[in-house]
Amino acid sequence: MTARSQSVSNKPLTKKEEYNVISKYIEIGSYTETGNELGISRQTVTRHVMKFMKDHPEEYQAMLDAFLAKNKMQMIHQNAHTTKKALDKVDELLDDTMSLKEAAMAYGILYDKGALMKGEATSNSAIVIKMAGDVEELSK
Repeated sequence: MTARSQSVSNKPLTKKEEYNVISKYIEIGSYTETGNELGISRQTVTRHVMKFMKDHPEEYQAMLDAFLAKNKMQMIHQNAHTTKKALDKVDELLDDTMSLKEAAMAYGILYDKGALMKGEATSNSAIVIKMAGDVEELSK
C-alpha cells in the first residue's frame, strides 16, 4: 500500500468523497480497481459501498439506474452507427455474392439487435386478420 493510500484510508471521508467512491465503484464495478483509481484501499471502498447500500438502498439504486441509463443511451447511439455500417456492407454484398436469404437473415438480425438494445419486442405477438363483411354472415 502506498503512503498516499494509507494516509487517505485512515481519515474519515467527507460526504463528497464518499459519493465519489460510490459513483466510481458503480462505474468500474470492482472494489480493487476503484481503490486503485482513487488512491484508497480496497477495504475502504468495500466498507463505504456496503454501508451506503445498507443505509441508502433507494439512493444507491437510483445512482445505479442513472449510470445504466446513460450507458444504454451510449450503446444505442454506437449501435445505430454500427448498424448503418453493417447495412451498407450487406447492400454491397447483396449486389455481389450474398443470396436474398442471407440478406434477409442479416437484416433481421440487425433489426432484432437494435430493437433489443432499445428494450423493444422483437417478435409479433398478435395476428390481425381483417375480413371483408360481417363475421356472422361469412361463417354461414
